[in-house]
Amino acid sequence: MMMLRIFPTGAAIGLLALFVFGCSTVKSGSLSPGMTPDQTVQSMGEPDLKDSIADPNHNGASVLRYVWLEPGKAAIFGSDNHLASVQDVETNTKQKVEEQAHAEAVASGPPQKFDPIETPLDYIFYPVKAGAVYFGAGVNCVAGGSCQKPQLPNPSSG
Repeated sequence: MMMLRIFPTGAAIGLLALFVFGCSTVKSGSLSPGMTPDQTVQSMGEPDLKDSIADPNHNGASVLRYVWLEPGKAAIFGSDNHLASVQDVETNTKQKVEEQAHAEAVASGPPQKFDPIETPLDYIFYPVKAGAVYFGAGVNCVAGGSCQKPQLPNPSSG
C-alpha cells in the first residue's frame, strides 16, 4: 500500500520547462524622462554600472549615471534625481565578438597542415630567421631608411 503517487513524466517535464523559461526571462523595460533611480531599476533591472559623471548643465556638479550593457542603454539623472536623458551605449555584445572572430578566421585563410619534417625545422630555425629580419631592419635604419620595429613572420610560415 503505497500512499505516495508519482508524477507522470510529462507533468515533470512540463514543470521543468516552465521553471527554466521563468528563470530565463529578461526584463526589457523602457526608460522615460522623469523616472527616479528606483523606477529605472524596476523597469530595466539592476544596472551593470553605477557611477557619477560631471553634470552637462552645471559646472562642478556631478550626476548619477546607470548603464545596462545588454540592451545598450545609459540613464543620466539630473540634479533633482530624476531621469534627464537616455543614451545608447555601444557594447561588444557576444554576437559582435563572434562575428569578428569568424571574419578574422576567414581572412587568415585555411589552417596549414602539419608536416612532420618541415614544421619542427621551421620552429628550430625560427630564431635564425627572426635574427635575420632584425638585422635587416637595423641595416635599413643605419642606411637612412625608416627605423621601426619589424613585423616577424609566423614560425610555421616556412
